Amino acid sequence: MDDQSAALSSAFPPPPAFYKAYTTETTTALANAVSSGEPLPQDLAYLSPPPPPDAGAGPDDPPAPYRSLGHRWSTKDILPTLKALGIPELFSNASSDETGADPSYRVSELKQLTKSLLIKYLELIGVMGISPEQFPDRVEDIRIILINMHHLLNEYRPHQARESLIIMMEEQLERKNAQIEKTKRACEHMESVLSSLDTMMSARAAKHGLEVKEPQSVEGNGMRNIDSLRSICQDSSGTESKLLKQSKKERDLLIWSALAQKM
Repeated sequence: MDDQSAALSSAFPPPPAFYKAYTTETTTALANAVSSGEPLPQDLAYLSPPPPPDAGAGPDDPPAPYRSLGHRWSTKDILPTLKALGIPELFSNASSDETGADPSYRVSELKQLTKSLLIKYLELIGVMGISPEQFPDRVEDIRIILINMHHLLNEYRPHQARESLIIMMEEQLERKNAQIEKTKRACEHMESVLSSLDTMMSARAAKHGLEVKEPQSVEGNGMRNIDSLRSICQDSSGTESKLLKQSKKERDLLIWSALAQKM
C-alpha cells in the first residue's frame, strides 16, 4: 500500500492498475448496461467516470475534497493559513480585506523577514565555524522564514491574476482597434484606386469618342462595383469598341493590370 501511494504521488505516476479492465468485452457490456438503465455491476464500476466533486450548495458549505495523484484537493481555491499548516507565523496577521487594514502591510513584513533571513544566515555561517553540530536549528529557522515570505507573496496572487487579465484584455482591444483601422485604410485605398481607374477609363473612352455608362455603387458599403468597370462602350454609329470586342478574360486582365499599377 505504501509503494502504491508513493507511486501515485511521484512526479511521473504510472497509469492506474484498473486500465487493464478496458477491453472490448467490458466496454461493450458497459454500453449495454448504460443503455438499459440498470445499476452498474461491480466489475464495470471502474469503467464509469467518477461524479464531479461537490463544491457545496452554498457559500458557507464546506466543499467535499477529492483525491488526485495521491493527494487530497479542495474544489475551492483557498490559501490555507500557516497555523492550519502547523507553521509559526512570523508576521502580523493583518488582512487587506479587513476594514481599515493597510494593503501595503505585506511590504513592511517582507522587508523585516528579509532582514531576519540575512541575520539567520550570518548566524548559520558563524555556527558552522564554531559548533557545526548546532546547524539544524539555524536551518530550521531559515526554512520557517522562507515559508512565511512565500506565504505573503502568495497573498498577492489574486491581485496579480486580476491585473494580468486587465492587461491581456487591453492588449486584445488595441490589436482589434489596429486591425479595424488597417481595414479602413485598405478600403479607402481601394476606393481611391477604383476611382482612379474609373477616371482613366472615362478619359480613354472620351479620347476615342466613346460613350461610357456611369458606374453603379454597391449598396450598403459604398464600394464601387468591379463589374461597372466593364461599362458598355459604344461609338456614335452604335458599333462596339475595341475594348468590347475583347473577350471577358482579356477585359478582366486589363482591369486588374490597371489596379496593380495603381496600388
